[in-house]
Amino acid sequence: MAKNEKQTKNKKKMAVPLAKAERYDSIAERGLSQGQVDLRIEDGLTNYLDKKTGKSYLQIFLTNIFTFFNLIYFVIFIALAYYGLWNQVLFMIVLVLNTGIAIIQECKSKKTIEKLSIVSAPMATVIRDGKEQDISVDDVVLDDIMVLSLGKQICADSIVVSGQAEVNESMLTGESVPVAKRKGDVVYAGSYVTSGSCVVRVDKIGEHNYIQNLTLKAKKYQKPRSELLKALRSVLVFIAIIIVPITILSLKNNYSNAPLDVNPIAFAISKTAGSIIPMIPAGAFLLTSATLAVSVIRLAKRNTLVQELYCIEMLARVNVLCLDKTGTITDGTMTVEEIIEIKNDNTKTIKQIVGNMMRALDDNNMTSIALREKFGSAKGMAVTATVPFSSDRKFSAVSFEGEGTYFLGAPEFVLPNGNVKVDKLVQKYAEQGYRVLVLANSASQILKHDTDEPKLPAVRRPVALIVIEDRIRPDAPETIQWFKDNNVEVKVISGDNPITVSEIARKVGIEDSDKFISLEGMSDEQVAEAANKYTVFGRVTPDQKAILVKALRKVKKTVGMTGDGVNDILAMREADCSIAMAAGSEAARNVAHLVLVDNNFASMPRVVAEGRRVVNNVQSVTSLFFMKTIYTIVLTILALALNITYPYSTNSIILMETCIVGFGSVMLAFQPNTSLIHGKFLPKVLKKALPNSLVFIATTSIVYMIAMAFIPVEQAQLETIAALSYTVAVYYALVFNCKPFNVYRVIVLLLAGAMTIVGVFALGWFFGYVSLSYVEVLILVCVAQFAYPLMSLLTRLFNKIEIK
Repeated sequence: MAKNEKQTKNKKKMAVPLAKAERYDSIAERGLSQGQVDLRIEDGLTNYLDKKTGKSYLQIFLTNIFTFFNLIYFVIFIALAYYGLWNQVLFMIVLVLNTGIAIIQECKSKKTIEKLSIVSAPMATVIRDGKEQDISVDDVVLDDIMVLSLGKQICADSIVVSGQAEVNESMLTGESVPVAKRKGDVVYAGSYVTSGSCVVRVDKIGEHNYIQNLTLKAKKYQKPRSELLKALRSVLVFIAIIIVPITILSLKNNYSNAPLDVNPIAFAISKTAGSIIPMIPAGAFLLTSATLAVSVIRLAKRNTLVQELYCIEMLARVNVLCLDKTGTITDGTMTVEEIIEIKNDNTKTIKQIVGNMMRALDDNNMTSIALREKFGSAKGMAVTATVPFSSDRKFSAVSFEGEGTYFLGAPEFVLPNGNVKVDKLVQKYAEQGYRVLVLANSASQILKHDTDEPKLPAVRRPVALIVIEDRIRPDAPETIQWFKDNNVEVKVISGDNPITVSEIARKVGIEDSDKFISLEGMSDEQVAEAANKYTVFGRVTPDQKAILVKALRKVKKTVGMTGDGVNDILAMREADCSIAMAAGSEAARNVAHLVLVDNNFASMPRVVAEGRRVVNNVQSVTSLFFMKTIYTIVLTILALALNITYPYSTNSIILMETCIVGFGSVMLAFQPNTSLIHGKFLPKVLKKALPNSLVFIATTSIVYMIAMAFIPVEQAQLETIAALSYTVAVYYALVFNCKPFNVYRVIVLLLAGAMTIVGVFALGWFFGYVSLSYVEVLILVCVAQFAYPLMSLLTRLFNKIEIK
């Protein structure tokens, strides 16, 4: 057996119980040897967990085949086949084709997602044989030495062996306050590092991790709030409730009204099947799933990983987009532009001080990288204590032996009481769009305790200002303009100085960028109140980001949130649709609905446009299925009320369902459509379907009234006239659905019309149509001519109804 196959097999089943496993106590600098790792794999002591990442291929087959609708179809098929009504089971061919298409599309979508997911798969940094290496989190073994840095999501319960970090355990506890972790502390799988870095030894693996004892909901946020899914499910519930009593009553009614020269049971089954089959809008569900699956594939080709199918719809509905400045509007790369010395009483230079701080802190965020490039990572100053940077604290601090403590970070937080000279300089550079850090000194040392927060010196003197430029993405202005043109309000939420953020927002063309505010020190209520009043928010903590998103959603806004860091995660969870950059933190990628694999903010308009294409087209063509459902329900109830047989069998309307509704809806569902989405899905669909359904009911009623009151018509001819007039009216509905016309839609109409005409004249016998006399043809023509202006009138009237 190949080595990889053996590893996979051993991952799936733990051969040695965890409690009985031999433990390795290797030194942190060395880690496990390759031989020890091989033994762990052989014993199945890896971090592999059988993850539920969507449906398996077997589940795709089963869930598409064994549906509520398909069960009804199958029962009807058995009943018709039993009585030898083989010319009426053509719907099964359509059903098999539809189900096959759905399975193929979903399998293709799954395969595409799996390929793209490899690019953003979570990785762990381990030390083995004295060397750091990045491996899949599944390949981590018991007692591995792992290196955890800022933004890393912890993949296994571990014990800290060196270093210190702050960890967010909100996925486990619900509390978002960072927890300090030092040597000997336990860090749990599912949490993520918000500041600092540490080295840990893996203590639990796979199913033995603490998070596996909790509900999986603690690990993942709720799915997107899809209006499309909710609407379709409500229709499904309604149909499920009424279909059983209608079936029973229809069977009884058609049986009692069966002609004397036919088998009454076969006749009743035939007519009842003719009412039940078109009553089910199965095509709407199939088309929605297929359209979304195709969109997943299209977006994957554009380097966008869809992690939740219905988020495509939610992003298309977004009318407020919240952006994190760094890594979204800017490219995340920073450079030190200027150093302004204020007062340095130390014999060490600014370069030496900052360089020693960088070496002591060992942070890997973009600001630290820029500082390290400018000042290096110097030695020479003995470190006694460190406090790493965090999004809540907004500064870092290092105590040096004999040198006191140096602080580096946001001026308002490092110098809470302010400094006139510093404040003026910060204002000056912030107005130009620069970030400004202050380097300050205190003669006192950081006092640390094992459990409490470190006590920081209160008296601090400014030493220097460091001016940093955050480079704006070249395509950001064009992208922002696209959102502005498409009525999407853009807000910028950042931890930086609001003046700086406002200037960057102005440079890229964000509307009302001059409406900015600092959220420093604000209460939750004040933050929520500010959400709808301002465009730019500065000095925002992770919790405040989440409050802003919740406040926007509370006033019925559909909110999208982009982010790339751990400070964005809480807000991303609250958003209707969250988008992460692949180059961002692993934790942010894990909670996002969409991941931009190429880290290109300019991809966003294409993603939104794809979502609009899906929602607008599905909303448009679903009316073709719903108008048929409404008509069939009403017609069945009328037949029951008047105690007459239902006019159609399954074969008499299959031509219309296939060539007009089926073909037309599929062709229209995949056409380009980037129009703004207005109104609720179900009311919009019903508004479009109802006038058509009323026309169908009117035409069928007129045919029956003429036949009963004025011109006697045989039952077979009557049903043929009713079926053909219904077919013509449905074609008119397709015509109205294709407006405004373009070349593509005209071709669709011509093809649908041609196929229907060929079907009527070449295969009329198969569909149960009989020859008509001139008088009967005249009735059909008159009714057909009446249907178009009536549909036009009703459509105009319904279009005047405002649906919000």
